[in-house]
Amino acid sequence: MAGADLGGGSGSLRCEINVTPLVDVMLVLLVIFMVVTPMLRLELPIDLPETKSGTAAEQADQVILTAGSDGALLLNGAPVARDALESTLRDLFAQREDRIIFLEADRALPYATVVDLMDTCRTAGVQRIGVLTRKSVDEN
Repeated sequence: MAGADLGGGSGSLRCEINVTPLVDVMLVLLVIFMVVTPMLRLELPIDLPETKSGTAAEQADQVILTAGSDGALLLNGAPVARDALESTLRDLFAQREDRIIFLEADRALPYATVVDLMDTCRTAGVQRIGVLTRKSVDEN
């Protein structure tokens, strides 16, 4: 019965792991993670007002409140609900010596909404509010 011999001429079965499918799956997962990782950063598309003069305010530990044109709020890149903003700011500034916040509001946002956000920041204990803008490019 030569047809029943499954393992070759010696009559024993060979048990080996085929790693090719495992490598294929791992490469697909690697590609998926490489594509998805850059999209994990949550951002609001902000169209900042332009100004002709201004200075850069870049510190590693600065607090930035971002307000999108649809009313969505981000505090240092993390989404925050409008009704929870004051308590979140109180908790944040309770641990900090400087009470400075930078407001990054979309130019399409109504002025009253920006003033309301500034008032909420002041109520939460913020002493200074910086408004972030984009420096305009002169076409001269």
